[in-house]
Order: sequence, then C-alpha cells, then structure tokens
Amino acid sequence: MKIKFVMPDYHLKEEYAEMMDEWIKDGSQIAPWSLLDQYHTDEEFENVIRITNEAVVGNMRSKEFVPCKTYYVKALTNGKLLGAVNIRYYLTKETYETWGHIGFGVRPSERKKGYATEMLNLALDECRQMKMEKVFIGCLDENIGSSKTIEKCGGILRGAVMRVYHNENVKIRQYFINL
Repeated sequence: MKIKFVMPDYHLKEEYAEMMDEWIKDGSQIAPWSLLDQYHTDEEFENVIRITNEAVVGNMRSKEFVPCKTYYVKALTNGKLLGAVNIRYYLTKETYETWGHIGFGVRPSERKKGYATEMLNLALDECRQMKMEKVFIGCLDENIGSSKTIEKCGGILRGAVMRVYHNENVKIRQYFINL
C-alpha cells in the first residue's frame, strides 16, 4: 500500500490549493464532486471543509445529493496530496443510474502510477466495513483511465446511459462490483 486516507481538515489548506491549482491548470475533469474549486481564501477553504464534512450527515446542497464521506488521499512515501475518494452511503434512483457509490480522482501529475487502483481498492474495503453487498460505480465513457481502474478492481460493465452533465450530453459507463 502506497497511500492512506485522511479526513478533510483545515491543516491541509496549502496542499489542497497546490493540488487544485495543478488540476485547474491542466484543464482535466476534477473528481469527485467534493473537490471544490473555490478555495483560495481562508473563508473559501473553510467552506470546502464544512461542505465536505456536513455531507457525512446529509446536510447537502440539494436533494440530488445523498449522505457521503470524502477522504483525501496522501502518498505514504512523501505525504503528497494525491486526490480524493467519495463514498455514498446509499443510492437514489438518479445516483444508481449514473455515478453510483464511489467517486475518485487523482491529480494530473500523479496519474498512471497505480494510485487510482489503490484508492478504489481502499474505498471498496470501506464499503465492506459498511456491510454493502454490491457497489455501483459510474464514469464518463471517454475516461479510459477510470474504466480500466474499475475493471482492474473487479468492475463488471452493466451498461451505459446518456445524461446531461455540466450542461453537456454525456455517456456514463455503469459498473458493479460484488463485495
């Protein structure tokens, strides 16, 4: 294991800003949803932490969200913030048909190093501890890296759906993993 999960907290502000600055400069999709892009001031970052941690008890921005827990992911070797994992406690019809239980993302400079696979496997361990039987995971059809990661972790493709996402029609690949 080359990674560990850590709870979002204010002491990570500088590391978070560095990671998000890199992600935004790269222009690639930021995932999961809990990696918010307004973080530069103390007040903004406190809001990031507040929203992320309130999601655990279901204090969400809209009814489309369900209670979930976010972990930031750090490398054990150098302590670098690598990305995040988000685990939804249950699914609504919408989350069942789209993104599923787990969202994850790795910052651009740390991709293709095996971190995503470790992140997803650790998230699956968390789901097992929560007594889930089956986990559903969705990813954008063109996100080959996520598709390969999900399949490497035992994901079985169950289909694909078209949805509006960020004002665009996108195809979402849907997977399940038996735990």
